[in-house]
Amino acid sequence: MRIAIFSDLHDNLDAFYSLLDEATTHRVDRFIYLGDVGRDIRIFQQLQARQIPCTFGNWEVSGLRYLHGVLNEWVADWPGTIRQGEAIYCHATPDMPLEAATTRTAVQYIQRGVGWMSLFPRLHLNEEARWQAFAALEAQDVRTAFHGHTHVQLAWAWAISESGTRRLRSLAGVDTIELSPGNPQQPNRYLIGVGSAGQPNDGNHGKYVIYDDSLGVVELRSLK
Repeated sequence: MRIAIFSDLHDNLDAFYSLLDEATTHRVDRFIYLGDVGRDIRIFQQLQARQIPCTFGNWEVSGLRYLHGVLNEWVADWPGTIRQGEAIYCHATPDMPLEAATTRTAVQYIQRGVGWMSLFPRLHLNEEARWQAFAALEAQDVRTAFHGHTHVQLAWAWAISESGTRRLRSLAGVDTIELSPGNPQQPNRYLIGVGSAGQPNDGNHGKYVIYDDSLGVVELRSLK
């Protein structure tokens, strides 16, 4: 199955439609959205009408009170992570506490005084959070996590050598990632930042990825 994974529209409805059109030309079978819609009700309505699975972002947690009726009920139940097969999908990190399993419970979690950066770290800037994210993948025996939040399209790979040494490296500059099966010679865990579809910090064009879960191939794409 070919899955288009996108995040961080931030009220950019035009970018949403451009992404839908562009991804469709590349024969995707489904879409997954990783949060931070913004305040534009039309985007929420389109996501719901198209039955696109969504994870909550920090904007959904901070803005849930502004949504009403069926939209509030729907967004309140968005999960912090989605796990399917060899992948986890999330807004900021796969290392999410059980107390913040949905948007509704994440609101309550934040209201206890937990810092926003604890729940929504920026993995490209926070090395400790990257290690915790990889540890979460290891604990759950999942190969790959796709995340948004950073507004930068960037991937990291983690390999364990036969001696048990952990090696972490950036995959900056690549446009295709072939996910290697777990073995001592190849990376066996990946963090893939899909970038921002609506408000990128790494160029003038929105970003997203296409994941072929049967082939184990990730295409890092730009909306040009």
